[in-house]
Amino acid sequence: MRFVEFNTSTNWTGNLPTDNWLAIILTKAKNKNYFDEIIRKSIDRNVSFICSIGEQQELVHELADEEIAYRDVDIEPLHLPEHKIITTGHADLEEGIWFGIYTASNDECDIEEVVIINATNDAINGQEITDLITKFQQGYIPTND
Repeated sequence: MRFVEFNTSTNWTGNLPTDNWLAIILTKAKNKNYFDEIIRKSIDRNVSFICSIGEQQELVHELADEEIAYRDVDIEPLHLPEHKIITTGHADLEEGIWFGIYTASNDECDIEEVVIINATNDAINGQEITDLITKFQQGYIPTND
């Protein structure tokens, strides 16, 4: 599992795998250009599953589906993995991360790694996510209250 901070001033994509991975994109403020960049670069690196979480999860889910459909029509020679990319969105942080780690799957390819991409520009950090994953490993399962 990796935790990547999205930052336009760094080479954040160098921390992404190149095959068989799931992207969990943490969202908050609406910045369509940033979300577009994350989605495009994830697809270019053969992501298997895109799971968006947070306030803008619906927007990211829609943008991912649109980018996949655009690349699929072959108008321009844009990269699209041989496998189908699955997309989901979740409003709740705990439920979304639990889903991404323990439930998400793609029948066309194995998911070997989960990468959490923080696109929130706020206090959500690696330690908070690490603490949450530790809770999961100790048996905690989020509930839909």
